[in-house]
Amino acid sequence: MRRIFFNILAIVALLSAVSCAEKVDKNVTWPEWASRPILSDMMVVASSGEKAIIAGETVVFSANVKDEYNELTSYTLEVKYEDNVVWSLTENLTGNEAFISKEFVMPFAAYLSAGESYPEVSLSVSNVKNGNATQRVSKENNITLSRPDSPEKLYVIDNKGQTFELQKGEGEFSYVTADGVDLSQLGSSFHIAAKLSGNAPDYSDLVWGYENDKISVLNAAGQAITAPESGGKGFKKLGFDLYTFKFDKLVNHVVTLDKESLAALEQGGVKYLAMERVTLIKDCEIVFNGFGDLKSMLQPDRFEILSDNSAKFTGHTAQWSIYYDTADNWMIVNYADFHAPSQIWVTGTKACFPLGNDDTENEFKYLDGDGKSRFATLSAIKDDGGNYRLLVYLKDNFVIQLFTRVKWSTQIAMRSLTEDYGVITDDGFFINPGKEFVPGVYELVFTVTTPDNNNGDGAAVDVSLIPFEL
Repeated sequence: MRRIFFNILAIVALLSAVSCAEKVDKNVTWPEWASRPILSDMMVVASSGEKAIIAGETVVFSANVKDEYNELTSYTLEVKYEDNVVWSLTENLTGNEAFISKEFVMPFAAYLSAGESYPEVSLSVSNVKNGNATQRVSKENNITLSRPDSPEKLYVIDNKGQTFELQKGEGEFSYVTADGVDLSQLGSSFHIAAKLSGNAPDYSDLVWGYENDKISVLNAAGQAITAPESGGKGFKKLGFDLYTFKFDKLVNHVVTLDKESLAALEQGGVKYLAMERVTLIKDCEIVFNGFGDLKSMLQPDRFEILSDNSAKFTGHTAQWSIYYDTADNWMIVNYADFHAPSQIWVTGTKACFPLGNDDTENEFKYLDGDGKSRFATLSAIKDDGGNYRLLVYLKDNFVIQLFTRVKWSTQIAMRSLTEDYGVITDDGFFINPGKEFVPGVYELVFTVTTPDNNNGDGAAVDVSLIPFEL
C-alpha cells in the first residue's frame, strides 16, 4: 500500500512538472504562434463632415491595428456594393501596431442601389505568421451613400469624334439609341458621357471608360471602351445600363425562321422541324414567323425576347443547327458540328431541356446512336468570360456527363464547386445529386481548367450547379 502511495505521488509530481514545462514553453514560444491582429475604432467619415454623401465624394477611413505577439505585414481596405468589389487598396505595414488613415473617393460604381444605403467597407490585416483578421465598419460608424441623379440622356463619343445620343429606355437605369440612328460608322472605341465639351467628353460630369479592365466612371481622360464585336455587321442599336454599367446591343443582322419553310424531319419517333448549319452572331435578331408564344419554346439561356415574334440570340457567334419539336413546342439550338474544337456537349439521364418537368419523356439519352437524336445532348453556351453555361431541368437521381466531341473517348473530368447540389463520382466523370438537391431548373457553369488536346481528349473543368428561376 505504501509503495502504491509513493508511486501515485511520483506520477502526480511528474504530471505537474510536465504541466509547468508546457506553461513555460508556451510563454516562451507564444510570439511564434499565428496570432490574429486586433482591429478597433474603425470608421468612415465624409471629408466634408456630412453624414450622408453622394457617390463620387471623398471620405476618410481610419482604424487602429495591433498585434502584441507578431509583427504586422499588410492590410487590404475594400468597398463592396451588392457583393461586388468596387474599390480596394492593399499596403504594407511594419511593427506591432499602426494607425491607418486613408482618404479616397467613394466611387460611383456598378450595383449601387437606388436610395440611401451603407457601403460595405471592410479591413483585412495580416501578420508575419499569416495570421489574419477581417472586420466590417458598423452602420453607426459609416456614412450613408446615394447615387447621383440619372441624366436625361447620355452620349457615346467615339475615337473619330462622332457623337451618338442615348435616350432613356425602359427601366429606371436603361439608355438606348433611338430607332433609325445610323451606327454603321461607329469607331473602334468610345467613351460614354453625361455632358459634352465640343465633340469630347466633359469630365466635369459623369464619364465612363475602361479602368482596371472594367467599365468605370473616370475622373480624368482615360482608356476608351473597345467597341463590342458585331461579326462585321455593325449595330442596329446600342444601350447602356446605369446600374450594372453593362452594354446592351443589337447587331445589324437578322435571321428569319419561317415555320412553313423549315425542313420536316423525324428521328427515333420524334418529329421536328429543322434549319441546320446557320450562322448566328451574338446579339443578332431572329424573327419567328408562324410560331406561337416564344417564352414557352425558347431556351432562356440563349435568347432574349424582343417582341411577340422576335428575339435576340445571346449565345456566342458560331454555326448552329436549330430544331423545333412540334409536339412539345421546344426550340433547341445545338452545335452544328459534332467534332469541332472549343465545345462542351452535355448528356446524361434524368435531365432535359429547361422548360421540361418531372413528367417530361424527352430526357438526355447518353449520346444515343450517332449523337443526332435531338434529345441525346445539349450544347453549352460560351460566355464573354470564356466559361460555358447551360440551363437544364434536373430530376431526382440525375446523372450528367460532359464531352468535347460526340464520342465516348472525349469525356471531360470534373471538379464540383457546389457539392451541396452536385457531387462528382470518384472517377471524376459524372455529376450526381448533392445533399441539398431538389428537382428543378439549374444553371450548369463550366470553367475549363485543362484544355483538351487536338483530338478532344484530356479536358478538365470546374463545375458549378446553381438553382435558377425561369
